[in-house]
Amino acid sequence: MTGFWSAVYLSNVAYFFGFSKVFEAIFNPMIGDYIPFIILISSLYIISGGIYVNFPRGRGPLFNTLYLFFGSFIAGWIGTTGASALLIRPYLRANSGRKHSTHLIIFFIFLVANIGGAATPLGDPPLFIGFLKGVDFFWFLKNLYIQLFCTIGILCLLFFIMDSVLYRTDHAISLPSDDAPFFQMEGKINILLILLVLATVILCHFDGEFFLWRERVAYSSLVRNLLLLTLSAISLRNTPAHIKWKNGFSMAPIREIAELFLGIFITVVPIICILHQGKEGSLGALFQWIAPTGEFLAARCFWISGLLSSFLDNAPTFLIFFHLTSGDPQALMTTKAHILTAFSISTVFMGALTYIGNAPNLIVKSVAITYGQRVPSFLGYMAWSIPILIPVFVIIARFL
Repeated sequence: MTGFWSAVYLSNVAYFFGFSKVFEAIFNPMIGDYIPFIILISSLYIISGGIYVNFPRGRGPLFNTLYLFFGSFIAGWIGTTGASALLIRPYLRANSGRKHSTHLIIFFIFLVANIGGAATPLGDPPLFIGFLKGVDFFWFLKNLYIQLFCTIGILCLLFFIMDSVLYRTDHAISLPSDDAPFFQMEGKINILLILLVLATVILCHFDGEFFLWRERVAYSSLVRNLLLLTLSAISLRNTPAHIKWKNGFSMAPIREIAELFLGIFITVVPIICILHQGKEGSLGALFQWIAPTGEFLAARCFWISGLLSSFLDNAPTFLIFFHLTSGDPQALMTTKAHILTAFSISTVFMGALTYIGNAPNLIVKSVAITYGQRVPSFLGYMAWSIPILIPVFVIIARFL
């Protein structure tokens, strides 16, 4: 279906603007953004899927809260996709048999699949897009850490209170226990591979400075992609089949994400072109509201970019606002740092408002269903996310 709508879009581009524009509409977003993005999240997903982790059942609210806090931290370094694929299965196994489990999945999506990714470009697709456009690797951690840890702290506290109340109810109906050791792990070679993914991205980000070629940035991007593909191949080759079987590992979720993002990255091109026209374009009213005097207002950028992220997906939304507010990474990191901070936070955090706000949300939902969990519908999920997250985002917006 994604391919069908993409074909419809490209046919219209060819009809109205000529076939040369079709090539431009495909080539630029594919080579510059889509391919590096898909290679990164695929690498993290594949390698994380080769690690089997198990905890005994019935550990309780404190364990669950610490698990989500730890998962949020991990997500910033191995990606929300990798962390979700790695941690959701042992989390569900540890809480199997509980009558009230919906909140466990909801808060996992909030913290591990979204908010924890705000630490580094490895964490979440929007920041990786910013990194590809020239934002320094550690800029996000230096500038977003206050909002990041405050939000994680508030949500973990809220989760602990909610889970404590519901756990008492579940415990009254005799939760199953497990005599397995406290911690089991298999596929440790993949931990090394994840560290190598991290090292690859970091080493290739300094404008290719450890390369000697003249076209350093282009070569470093090519080398990064080849190394990530190589690490993925090593993981697939060396991970025992029984680990993948116990994890229920499948390439289907990442294929679904690749198809979805293919359509999004192609069809977002005209939106960027319209936004580049500023007040003179079709979206001039939006531009006027965000920058009424010509200067962008951080709080308004926060809300508009965040709400778009929850339905359009957060990676292309970041790309739109990156070009809308400047398109110059040096300006955004210095004189417009408060603007970059605003839409970096919002595109990562508000991806948690809907299932389609971020790719890992769909992975978590899919895995939870295979484990027999009752997962809310699209609107049912929003009935949880809006009353919980919007008040927290209101507080954050006041300090931008």
